[in-house]
Amino acid sequence: MPDPKQSLVRALAAGAIAGMVMSVAMMMTAVAMGTSVWTMPDLIAAMWFGPAAANGALGGHTLVGFLTHEMTSALMGVVALPFLRGLRGRQAVLVAMAYALASYPLVFAFVLSWANPTMYAAVDMVQMTWSHLLFGLVLGLMYPRWIERPADANQRRSQ
Repeated sequence: MPDPKQSLVRALAAGAIAGMVMSVAMMMTAVAMGTSVWTMPDLIAAMWFGPAAANGALGGHTLVGFLTHEMTSALMGVVALPFLRGLRGRQAVLVAMAYALASYPLVFAFVLSWANPTMYAAVDMVQMTWSHLLFGLVLGLMYPRWIERPADANQRRSQ
């Protein structure tokens, strides 16, 4: 049985890692589409700094956008715990992908629409859909191997 505190910390980390993979994929897509690599973190930063932050230029606001995304991703890793508990293999991946796919439109419609109207108006929904599926894929792959691993698994391996 995994230690609940350790599971929580691992879920935070798994969400942050899945968010980082998602960020890198979105940034590579931006470059492939001929826009700035900083477009998405700057759009996220517009929540705190207003529409002027969504300029595609690297700045302090870009870091704030990244940190906002990473903190949100970490939180989403924790929120996924009850849905993923006890699942393995394809089940964990499919449930995590369904969770990511179902949660982002809710957050988008009920939070982003008023908290960050600049991003709400600017993002491509197809790009957002596949990137959130990628988040779910990474989270689902990590969950059974890392989050639900018993607390003493490392101790047993070293004996």
